[in-house]
Amino acid sequence: MNQTLLAIFTGVGFGAVAALVNYFLAFELYGSVTILLGQVFVFLALFTRGLLSALVSTVIASAAVYLYTDNSFFFVTLAAEIIVVWFLFRRHVPILLADLIYWLVFGMPLSFWYLPTVIDVPTSFLVLVLAKLLLNGLLYTALAILLYQLTPKTWRNVTMKPVADSLRGRVFYLSFLCIIVSSLSFSLLYTVRSAQQVEQQILTDISSKANSLRQVTDDFINTYRVAVRNLRDSMRAIPSYAERLEMLRITQESYPGFVSMLLADADGRILHGVPARQFQVLQNNPNTPPDITDRAYFFEPKATGEGYISSAFRGRGFGTQPILAISEPFVTNGEFQGIVEGSLDVPELVRLVRRTDIDPDYQSVVVTDDQHQVLFASDDLRLRTLGHFEPTTRPNLYTQNLPLTRINERDLLFTQRLNAQGWNIYVFSSPELITQLFLNNLIILSVFLTLIAILFAFVTHRFAQELNRPLEQLAEQLRDNTDSPLNVSSDEMTREVRTIADNLTAARQLMVNFNRQLQQQVNEKTADLEQLNMKLQKLAREDGLTELLNRRTFDDLAEQRYHEAMATREPIALILMDIDYFKQINDTMGHPAGDECIRCVGQLLKEHFERRGHLCGRYGGEEFAVFVSSVNDVRKLVEDFQDALATYCQVNGQVVPMTMSMGIAEVRQAYGGGSFRRLVAEADKLLYQSKDTGRNRISIQSN
Repeated sequence: MNQTLLAIFTGVGFGAVAALVNYFLAFELYGSVTILLGQVFVFLALFTRGLLSALVSTVIASAAVYLYTDNSFFFVTLAAEIIVVWFLFRRHVPILLADLIYWLVFGMPLSFWYLPTVIDVPTSFLVLVLAKLLLNGLLYTALAILLYQLTPKTWRNVTMKPVADSLRGRVFYLSFLCIIVSSLSFSLLYTVRSAQQVEQQILTDISSKANSLRQVTDDFINTYRVAVRNLRDSMRAIPSYAERLEMLRITQESYPGFVSMLLADADGRILHGVPARQFQVLQNNPNTPPDITDRAYFFEPKATGEGYISSAFRGRGFGTQPILAISEPFVTNGEFQGIVEGSLDVPELVRLVRRTDIDPDYQSVVVTDDQHQVLFASDDLRLRTLGHFEPTTRPNLYTQNLPLTRINERDLLFTQRLNAQGWNIYVFSSPELITQLFLNNLIILSVFLTLIAILFAFVTHRFAQELNRPLEQLAEQLRDNTDSPLNVSSDEMTREVRTIADNLTAARQLMVNFNRQLQQQVNEKTADLEQLNMKLQKLAREDGLTELLNRRTFDDLAEQRYHEAMATREPIALILMDIDYFKQINDTMGHPAGDECIRCVGQLLKEHFERRGHLCGRYGGEEFAVFVSSVNDVRKLVEDFQDALATYCQVNGQVVPMTMSMGIAEVRQAYGGGSFRRLVAEADKLLYQSKDTGRNRISIQSN
């Protein structure tokens, strides 16, 4: 058969195998970063059948890559790789070095220029893709060279000159190829495992925080909705108009989130509003309509007879800040009499969301209402309040476990939750955490391979010297043109062979030791990662400054104890406390002193409450929470704490006098009267009452 046709047919065979490997056995490292090993068989075609056969197999292998990635660029890079490697090898450049030169000089720069035109990714991810191309090329080239050594000579139509004439060079080259393959394999497997664990941590973390934010927003709205409904029900029972207006004022002042409240008749005319001073200005303003007939929070309750929660909008009359309207209808004997409405301040929701444990370095939050208007957005996202926001899902090159979007030129993984009001809660996380892990591991691998290459160059040099010395002595005697007999006995020849065998055994043992060391390093890295996971779990449970429970963990454990106490009818109390004038401590003594004061309060809480079996947590900033049970005199317990706090904290040898305002919601009789969230709301209300009445107060309410 014609040699050209034979080369084409064998190229088709090698290409078919390469295509199957590329399409069905692609190894995904991270997202769209994939190791393709089909090029091994293309290089085998090059080594055994020549350049034409290799180019034919390249076309077929590249077609499989195109089907897998939908990117025709691989036709160019893989064909160019074969041509450049063949050209350099014909000029006595070792194949592995030739492939390294191709990727550094041609492949990576060409990819760096072309890839941004077809995929829109950050530079860090593009660097990762380029590093993957280089390592992928080295891996399949090294595998192809090793497999070539195993192919029978009868299969080879092309004579490939050895990479080196010396024994030392050949031993070094083959040994280093084995190191390349084993090192890359172990390192890539370890990196994949690490990335999967980090990816799962991101997924679990932002999903948990999204669920928490959904509950926070639901509780926030329900608290104020219940307040409006209770006000409406209380007004029904009071015939006196003056008393109704007084109840309206008290409710607005008791719930700081209500920026204003109003009472309207059946025709939509505003009868009264609070704060009274703003309502008086509204009445005296001829340009402001005195009725609310055009507002959904009026005509919806009028039409349905049910309570109503509006989407976010900007107020008028009482102010122009973003608000949410919560209204309840007055219906008497089936006849609509009007509404009572509270305007809920959106910034109040913002303050609540900011208290959640979002990591600002890698995570962001957006909360939108049922009309996709922004109620809250993390500062780094630069989204306008009440602006429209719906994330557009982009092709995800990082992971298949989470959707990807782009905000202000940043790629962000995100998860979404929908609360009871139809609000969208988005928690975003930067994929840079996983990308950086890969890049760091690749840098470590590169340094490691360089050091191993230097080490093996020295070892093989000494090995070749010990192996060749007896043979060189024999060669010198053979070159001597005298009749003197050879000064080499059979015993010496046996020793030389034994020496060669011993040295080969030593080389093998060195390889085994290296692999064992590499495996040990993998195990150590795995143990380090498990220890890091334990630390992360502790950080997720505790406040880093005080080592008290963080807010989420405290709420979970306190709610569990609350339900147990409700079942056993055990008296309990929730104490919310806030350091008075803490800002002055930071301003006058500095933030390190403020942090030390926070730690002192945490330590005293542990000594005074936690050692007695009570729960203690840091709620955020200078606010703390304590859940106590089976205590007869809660006031005495907290008064002792206040007395101890007055002289407890010392900074640089100086006593820092501190006081705390406290709100205590106690349950001693009403064991079926509400939820834990209601108990938190009562304690928070009492805390604000203590602060509003002069601070260093204890406000307690027992049910």
